[in-house]
Amino acid sequence: MKINKFIGENPQLFSGQSPYSSDDFLQDVEQYRRLIKTTIAVRSSIKVMLYDANIYRFLVRFLALGIENVSVILPPNEQVGTLESIAESADYTAGNILISDMPSIEDACLFTEKMSAPIWPESSEVVFFTSGTSGKPKAIIKNWSLLNKELLTLAKLFPMSAESAFVSTVSHQHIYGLLFRALLPLKNGNTVYQTQEFPEHIANVIRHHKHVVLVSSPAFLSRLVEDNVIARYQHHLHVVFCSGGKLEVSHALRLFAQFQKPITQIYGSTESGGIAYRHVCKPSDELWQLFPGVKCEVDPSSHRLLLHSPFVKEDTLQLDDICQIEQGKLRLLGRVDRTIKLEEKRVNLTHMEEVCCQHEWIESVKLFELKQQRTIIAAVVVLTPLGKSALAEQGSRSVTVQLKTYLQQYFERVTLPRKWRFVERFPYNAQGKLPMNELEKLFV
Repeated sequence: MKINKFIGENPQLFSGQSPYSSDDFLQDVEQYRRLIKTTIAVRSSIKVMLYDANIYRFLVRFLALGIENVSVILPPNEQVGTLESIAESADYTAGNILISDMPSIEDACLFTEKMSAPIWPESSEVVFFTSGTSGKPKAIIKNWSLLNKELLTLAKLFPMSAESAFVSTVSHQHIYGLLFRALLPLKNGNTVYQTQEFPEHIANVIRHHKHVVLVSSPAFLSRLVEDNVIARYQHHLHVVFCSGGKLEVSHALRLFAQFQKPITQIYGSTESGGIAYRHVCKPSDELWQLFPGVKCEVDPSSHRLLLHSPFVKEDTLQLDDICQIEQGKLRLLGRVDRTIKLEEKRVNLTHMEEVCCQHEWIESVKLFELKQQRTIIAAVVVLTPLGKSALAEQGSRSVTVQLKTYLQQYFERVTLPRKWRFVERFPYNAQGKLPMNELEKLFV
């Protein structure tokens, strides 16, 4: 399949400080292919570690490497420790990576002659890295054929206007960002902007386009709720995608009111690919609609989700998510690794968090095991305006007692959180993740 069949006729495919046309892109991909051939002896066993925060340069290299049947390793960030821990898996580096004693595909000089349009990658591999249970990076290998199947499904499920412009707060080094903010607009021929960090910058992009697709994360959208400078341009927003974690229902509802359109939440993982999506317009919108072609069942003994998907190589993939299937849709009940045992009583922390958030005082909550003289559950809570008023008037001890009394309607006393902290916001890091050590510091 020709790449120009994917990018369409949009004269300005990439935007930012310097605009690039679709012709520029096609030519640069071909030039980089020639560079690869002159730099390395291409064979299927060659692996190149690629990192580049610039979406244009990244895609030129990513597609050229894929077309040349070179396996691409995508580190999740450019931290030295991360790169060095992954480097032993690679033969070369590309993009903004400097590792001593490791060869790089240099691109100081690119060829200038006009080349024919390249084909789209079909058979090479892409290696993603995600956090494993041990905390060490875990390699997840995807074949381009699987990525292409998912990409075609997304294009049919979420059709875009030819005028749509894509702006994102997430990295293309992860599978969610790669598919939704990089390959999907490339396939549709839409304008693509460099990654944006601040709502004000996104607002400035949105006001210049009639149709904007925002690809974002729960961490960013949860902060946006409090001061939504994008809402004034709500009629310019075509769709807002959210994935990479859990978006609190309360935040989804507030954003629905602010944007006058629901957030399109995506459920899936690096290993599973996309599984389902949902739109939360009212508190009862809890179920997830499966992607076309995806089928699920629940293990009768463990209640874990069994996935049958065209986006994975396994016939059946058992996930760590505990689910129910209701009328062909999914109800997520938590994760196996978030089910803990306290004094012989089992409790799922995800389920308890959901029950907590049904209380009018709680905006969002994070529960985790805190190991002291004995293991207990600790709660870090962001309060609603009503909850803040109660805290100011009654004090933390009274509020804590009332919240524990509420939870006792659903959970046994020995499983209730024993230590509580009330905060203005959660201590997310620059990657939009919530480090456990930052939560634990609140209880020192």
